[in-house]
Amino acid sequence: MSNSTRSLLESSCDIGPSDLTQTSSIADQLRAVKDGEVCMVDYRNCSVLQCTTCNTVLGDSLGICGEIQSLQSIICSKVTEEVRVNKKLEMSLSGHLAFSTYQVLHCAGCHGAVGLVLHSTPKHLAALRNLFLLRKELINCYMLGGAFVKASKINFKHKLMDRKFKELKQDLEAQLKQVKILEGIMEQLCMRNVS
Repeated sequence: MSNSTRSLLESSCDIGPSDLTQTSSIADQLRAVKDGEVCMVDYRNCSVLQCTTCNTVLGDSLGICGEIQSLQSIICSKVTEEVRVNKKLEMSLSGHLAFSTYQVLHCAGCHGAVGLVLHSTPKHLAALRNLFLLRKELINCYMLGGAFVKASKINFKHKLMDRKFKELKQDLEAQLKQVKILEGIMEQLCMRNVS
């Protein structure tokens, strides 16, 4: 195991109950994106993800699916071609990644490890399979407003709007039912007045 891979795993601890809830929430978010739910994107707050060592662009905030706090990683559905996937499949027997197989992600600029891609995982990490996990402490964010911010200082949770739309749809359907009932009553009254 290389030093860069070892350093990625050294900060791992045991899995707690909050990890299961968070992974379940991430699975729901990913399913929602896959099923076409609407995500609220504030383009004024978009950012570019860069390697802290050499400033190579690794991705952007539009490819971010969220974050997993237990792994201190940003979950990305896509990254730039500057992120190289190590061909060697590795396995962890301890920590948050216990019983998982993965490939390490490297920056093409400085060749440093910047994250990993999980392949075979226990159930609590299943939603993260085949996604790019970029370590927050190894990433800087260039905010489109012109500021550099460490990724570890930013919350990458997306706000799904679908619940609001469902509530609005239910309200409108209820109002439409009331209008139809009123139309029926009006028709009955009109028929009585005619006869």
